[in-house]
Amino acid sequence: MDHHKNEIPIGTGRADWRGICYAAAPALLYTALSSAAYSLLASALPQMPGIMLQGAALAICLVYFWWKAKKEQVVASSHAGKSSRLAYRYPACFCYASATVLCSIACNYLIFLTGLTQRSPGYRHVEEVFYGNSLLAELATLCILGPMAEELVYRGFVFQRLRRRRSTVQAAVLSALVFGILHLNLVQGIYAFVLGVLLAYIVSKTGSLVAAAAAHMAANVVSVLWTETGLLRFLNRQGAGMYAAAGLCLVLTGIFLNYGNQLIKRSGHFHPA
Repeated sequence: MDHHKNEIPIGTGRADWRGICYAAAPALLYTALSSAAYSLLASALPQMPGIMLQGAALAICLVYFWWKAKKEQVVASSHAGKSSRLAYRYPACFCYASATVLCSIACNYLIFLTGLTQRSPGYRHVEEVFYGNSLLAELATLCILGPMAEELVYRGFVFQRLRRRRSTVQAAVLSALVFGILHLNLVQGIYAFVLGVLLAYIVSKTGSLVAAAAAHMAANVVSVLWTETGLLRFLNRQGAGMYAAAGLCLVLTGIFLNYGNQLIKRSGHFHPA
């Protein structure tokens, strides 16, 4: 990953923690705002399904943080000019989205193998609220509104704020850690941390939050279709087949990331690691 040109030297002690708290503040606000909106809507509309309440809460958050992003000049592209546009003239974004989908599948396999999905009450509650609803509502909430809001908050605000003070690698890891912790259960936390690092990597290479949001959406679409339909039943594996499938997905993740990097490099706007 590259290092931000205007990077501030890494501090120590209290000043360093203040910087981390400043960077994490939008994520904490997002969590508080979405929870408050969900609770208020649930009180006002007790008959509304949880997935629709969550969608409405996410829409409120998205509007607020979009306004805040415009006010603070946090834009869809973190690199000005044609460099962000050039990324879309090549299938680089398709490669990055494919890598994210494959990484998410591998994470699902590996987390399932640990048995954490059965031992996490928090995760089971999330499954009860978000799944088993209208497929259209799940796609709108989990695959459009959620990724858009989370990329704006975590890769737009948190990652970019950290990147001004630390190396890109440190900013990616710390922003992903915040992303994981604020999912508030271990299963989603691990999954979100891994994908958070990858999505920050995509932003650092393309300079575009849109590319990361598209990759995030693709991963969530696969997750919803895998869970709620039989369209992806070929992904269902057992025993040794699950280990083999996870390994293959990780290898393909690396291949797609490398090819995406090569395509960006050909555009003349590659940001070396």
